[in-house]
Amino acid sequence: MGESIRFSQRCEPPLKAGIYQIKVEAVTNINCRLASEMIDFTVATERFRLPPDQIYSVYPPREAVGDYTNCLPHIVLNRRTLPWEKMLLNSHSNMAWLALLVFDETEGIQMVESTCQEALKPETGIFVPSLVMEAYEKPDDPCTYVHIPVDLLAEILPYAEALSLLAHGKGVSLDHKVTDASVRDDWFATVVANRFCLEPEDDRQAIRHTALLVSLEGYEACLEDEQGRQAALAHCHTARMMVLANWSFSMARAAFDFGSTVASLDAAMLSTPYEGSNEQIQQLCGQGYFPMNHHVRDGSQTVSWYQSPLIPYDESKRETRCSRFADQLLAYDPDMGMMDIRYSSAWQIGKSMALADQSYGQKLYAWRQSNEMLARTSVYHGLLGRYLSSQSANRSIGDYQDDESIGHPFVQAARNFDEKGTQYSGKQTVLQQLNDRYKSLLSEVIADASED
Repeated sequence: MGESIRFSQRCEPPLKAGIYQIKVEAVTNINCRLASEMIDFTVATERFRLPPDQIYSVYPPREAVGDYTNCLPHIVLNRRTLPWEKMLLNSHSNMAWLALLVFDETEGIQMVESTCQEALKPETGIFVPSLVMEAYEKPDDPCTYVHIPVDLLAEILPYAEALSLLAHGKGVSLDHKVTDASVRDDWFATVVANRFCLEPEDDRQAIRHTALLVSLEGYEACLEDEQGRQAALAHCHTARMMVLANWSFSMARAAFDFGSTVASLDAAMLSTPYEGSNEQIQQLCGQGYFPMNHHVRDGSQTVSWYQSPLIPYDESKRETRCSRFADQLLAYDPDMGMMDIRYSSAWQIGKSMALADQSYGQKLYAWRQSNEMLARTSVYHGLLGRYLSSQSANRSIGDYQDDESIGHPFVQAARNFDEKGTQYSGKQTVLQQLNDRYKSLLSEVIADASED
């Protein structure tokens, strides 16, 4: 679908919630009549609680703090037909049976966690919707309801015409969205609130708001006109509404978006708090150094200075130094009598991070193996070229009778093979001498590297 977005006034389901009946009759061309069969089935939807996986997103975000003056709170539902799965008024078939109501902390609403049986129990002075539990619903099923003052509800509850405009279907592309793997459909349902948030008078104040996705089932008499609403809510001081989903956020005049938050940061020096009077320590702490316990390789313990790689100042680049282990990067400060372990710590941390990557570790091992084989081959070729090749093309085999080179036993054994009449070969002696010479050269290379 690309980057396009599509809107639909509604996304009605093939069948709305209710009880349906299928009647089957067999018609034949012979003079007989078969008995008809009737099957009843129920189409249902969530009436008291909405599963969390049916909510795609909410705005403003949960527990967010920001300036939402020009924003109508809304909720996006995964099932695009959900707001139209029940029909409350025959004269308004396009109307959603769900509404999103928003209240601020000063309006005195009361949320109650209870069960379906308790939520439907009548109480004096409280308007409770007359609902009959379906066969698939249990009395002890969890249910959340809210108590709203009647005067407030009569003022903010939208009528049927407005409810038809406060819910719509929306089709978007999921290619560049971070979403749950279970979300595969690119069509969603959106329910929008019918009023803005209360703006605080003080810049330092934040007003907490609560958004409630409520069921309008049982409030049909309150949705057509004002007279019906007044008659239905008469003699009641509180109205009870079933809450399918809810979340809270705070409204503030100051901008709380990401850009404003970053711009308002007081980016002071990344320093270590220090209350002493030592000027040298105070200077180090101001540069972000931190004293840490240090276990030395010989088993002793001391205290050394550590500094995070995120230094609070610009440091000149140093020449890259190759080290075989972390201790080669330790620095000692004779004035302080303490060591600086920041580079050795960085070396060790980098090594641990690299080896934690399995792919990197495998490639590093293969590289070391190939280098070792190359080094061995190079040394052997050098030894063979040095001790087995002829130094002069004019020399004959007889000239090597008194030669002490590695190749001499092989040549001598080849000359004396027929005389001795044995299966003796000087090849084994040559290989042994080559191995001994290789070990000697390798020891010399390691010794030179240690001295450097």
